[in-house]
Amino acid sequence: MKKIINLLVFGLTLSVLLLTISCDDSEGSKQVNNNTEPTVYVKTMKLESESFVDYISLLGVAKAFYHSNLSSEEGGKIKEFVKNKGSFVRKDEVILVIENEVLKSNMDANKAQYDMAENNYSRQEQIYKEKVISELQFLNSKYERDAAKANYELIKARYERTFIKAPFTGIVDERFAEIGEMILPGSPVVSIVSMYKIKLEAGVPENYVNIVKKGDSVKVVFKDLNNSAYYETVSYVGNTISTDNRTFPIEINIDNRDGKIKPELSAQIYIYKQKFSNAIVIPEETVSKTDLGEVVFVEEDGVARMRVVEIISRSNNKVAIKSGVKEGENLITVGFQSLVDKTKIKVVND
Repeated sequence: MKKIINLLVFGLTLSVLLLTISCDDSEGSKQVNNNTEPTVYVKTMKLESESFVDYISLLGVAKAFYHSNLSSEEGGKIKEFVKNKGSFVRKDEVILVIENEVLKSNMDANKAQYDMAENNYSRQEQIYKEKVISELQFLNSKYERDAAKANYELIKARYERTFIKAPFTGIVDERFAEIGEMILPGSPVVSIVSMYKIKLEAGVPENYVNIVKKGDSVKVVFKDLNNSAYYETVSYVGNTISTDNRTFPIEINIDNRDGKIKPELSAQIYIYKQKFSNAIVIPEETVSKTDLGEVVFVEEDGVARMRVVEIISRSNNKVAIKSGVKEGENLITVGFQSLVDKTKIKVVND
């Protein structure tokens, strides 16, 4: 019995001792945490009001204003390329010639027949007026003259079609056949593009259908041409929405007399939308999305304060703020990703 009592006393004493140690460890842990609360290092910028232009930003692709694959209406072998690939050619200049010696001979023969029939008709007309021949004889000479003329003009048209001419001023861009090759009527032979006027094509999201209009001012930037900028207007607005990407097409005409812009070159298009003369403008990357809405962090007496902001416009990686922050406050621009409201911070601006 005495051994049992001693065991009970020992167990009770051990339990009290363990409980005391546990409480001491907990209190010590809390104190350590309180004494080592981390400080986040951040960078800030002072908010100021400024003018802000809102643009609709799109990606466009340059296209040749005129582009045509030329074919021949006459079949035959290619005799000569008057203009080589890459050559400048004016409207109606000959680019290539198809073998046409047989047609040339037929044309000359038919021209001779036509000339003879024309002379005969003229003589018959004169003597018909003098009542020397009958009306039937005169009409026969007229019909022979007209038939000879029709045959000559037919062969002449075929002969002229052996000369492939430029339908507009441009550059010979590609050849689909070579000298000596047989081509069929209607098959492409050369490609010609106009380089002195370019049209830029782009698709505008359907939510801007009541905003983008023909004649709207645009800024076009070609990043691959050392950020060359062109200030133009919208020349065409499509009337249908694409079911593939829910956009409608627009076109912008650009003067390209120096030939710098090449077809299929991409460009950034900025369509003027709205201008704010006095707005708080901040980098878009400093705005975070939360369950409360879009928020930013500002520095206030050594702590980070979270602010829910209302954005009125976005453009060119910047946003214009309507409410939530004010001029003169210090916006946290670096280190905000790890912040919560009231986090202790230290500003380390350079």
